[in-house]
Amino acid sequence: MKLIEIEPHFWELYQDQQQLYLSVSVDNSAVTYNWDLHLTAQQIEAYQRQGRDSIVELAKQVVAAVFRGDFSFMQQHEATATEKTAMFAAFKQWREAQKPD
Repeated sequence: MKLIEIEPHFWELYQDQQQLYLSVSVDNSAVTYNWDLHLTAQQIEAYQRQGRDSIVELAKQVVAAVFRGDFSFMQQHEATATEKTAMFAAFKQWREAQKPD
């Protein structure tokens, strides 16, 4: 698992072989929700065609769904505990690599 794209304080995109995972932070001023999702084949294809723009749009859709109270997509595509652990480890590794020597 590795972190391949990031929009700080909003979303992170991870890759593990051919599978992509998106971690989205949704802040509603009282609480911050974090959703760790595995992308569908169609979403992966959109990323391959459109790049970062497709992820920006997907993250915005997740935020809009949360504010509507519609958690169905997030629940259906939620990453497993093992995947979440790997995502967190990849983030820590990325963060350590960002520190100046």
